[in-house]
Amino acid sequence: AKDFARRCAESLARTADLRFYTTTDAIQDLDDVRAALGAEKVNLMGVSYGTRVAQQYAKRYPQHTRTVTIDGIVPNTLVLGNEHARNLENSLNSQFKRCQMLPSCVKKLGDPRVQLDALMAKLKADPPLVSYRDAITGEAKQEKLTPGHVATLARMFAYAPQAAGLLPLELNEAAQGRYEPIMALSKLLVKTVGEQMVAGMQMSVICTEDANELKPDPAADGSLLGNDMITVIQGQCGVWPHGQRPADFRAPLAGKVPVLILSGEFDPVTPPRYGDEVLKSLPNGRHLIVRGQGHNVLPVGCLPKLFASFVDTADAKHLDAKCLDTVPYAVPFTGFYGWEP
Repeated sequence: AKDFARRCAESLARTADLRFYTTTDAIQDLDDVRAALGAEKVNLMGVSYGTRVAQQYAKRYPQHTRTVTIDGIVPNTLVLGNEHARNLENSLNSQFKRCQMLPSCVKKLGDPRVQLDALMAKLKADPPLVSYRDAITGEAKQEKLTPGHVATLARMFAYAPQAAGLLPLELNEAAQGRYEPIMALSKLLVKTVGEQMVAGMQMSVICTEDANELKPDPAADGSLLGNDMITVIQGQCGVWPHGQRPADFRAPLAGKVPVLILSGEFDPVTPPRYGDEVLKSLPNGRHLIVRGQGHNVLPVGCLPKLFASFVDTADAKHLDAKCLDTVPYAVPFTGFYGWEP
């Protein structure tokens, strides 16, 4: 990972100064765009890392901010990465409980948490060579199944409970020595999701804004992610050019700006407690938690209409959010035919 970061930095540095691709630079550019458009005020909407951008802009330019909608909130106070391992464990445990609440799931698949722990222990001791078919090319391949493959799959699936509904079934297959499905899915996710990530931008942001405050947590040892992600980030940031975080960067967004905060109950990276924290300093804010959902909930159920109403009225307090009570929980798959009839 460190060698990759060095090669990537050397390549990009030919045409870009990597110190200036940070949140602080982004909000300055955004305000220049606002001014060029002749807009006195803007309505901001950010998802995941975009919530950091939105909060930093609203804090720096309150006079130009009409409303803020933030979905999957990263608090300004948060060192991004320090709690990833704990948040994932909490999310998976909550989602696995959905299987434990269904007699058909328990009967057919057992306890997913127990099976996950047993699988990780086995892979650490003796990773098996797995023959599988590439889900994109259809090519037959062989590779050893490692704990990293399973951790990657579980983490990516946890973002969307509908997808995570496959995990108990995949873990049960692996418990019986059938590793092909879990290997093929892991490789598919790495390739498809990996191609969507802009690694250079990610490192410029994290290395400037978070890396020097990342701390390995002994309590995370033995968890699915452990402290590996923190170790990798710190190694990469040791060779990546970075800027300087403003002194007030960690100060929370405060003031009277209307803010609508959205969270998914099972979000594995930005759990609802982050939204509760951000809300404390926002008297005109409101936090909506959508049950059974993961990361990025704006498209779910009636939320698009609520979002549109909020932008129209700039009033989060009086939104009628009862329609969110009808959002159903995802049901775990108990067979390859899909959900129980």
